[in-house]
Parts: sequence; C-alpha cells; structure tokens
Amino acid sequence: MLAEYKTKTNTGVATGIILEIAGQIIIREMPNLALVGAIITLIGVIFFIWGCMNYAAGKGYSQLLGLLGLFSCIGLVILVLLPDKNK
Repeated sequence: MLAEYKTKTNTGVATGIILEIAGQIIIREMPNLALVGAIITLIGVIFFIWGCMNYAAGKGYSQLLGLLGLFSCIGLVILVLLPDKNK
C-alpha cells in the first residue's frame, strides 16, 4: 500500500467504526436522542467509506472500489483480500 494513503485509510476506517458504534449506542440507550444517534451513525458510515476508498486507491485500484465500504466489514474484508498492485 502506498504510504500517502495509509494514514487516511486508518483515520477513516477507525473514525467511522467508532462513530457508527457511538451512534448505535445513543439510539438504543437514549431514544429521545435517536435523531442525533442516526446522524452520528451516518457520519460514521461516510468516514468508513472514505477510508475504504483510500484503501482501494492505496492498493492501486480505483477509488470507486472503496464503495464496497457500503457493505461495512464485509466490504473491508474484500478490500483486504485484494492483492496490492503497488508491490
């Protein structure tokens, strides 16, 4: 993976997962703040997909392949299993 994408990938994926979990906790534990939880979850999904897009680009693929992040962890696993074209 190209180094220029590594930090963006780690930041996007980690931030996305944390925000998605936090949003779901808010939705379940504080029903009166469900809208806030949903917004936080959506922002987390956006960060996660952005991280996956950087991961795909860092491995030498089109950033569009990073849209596999829409499938959450399954999409990330698929990206991990793809061979790195930059070696």
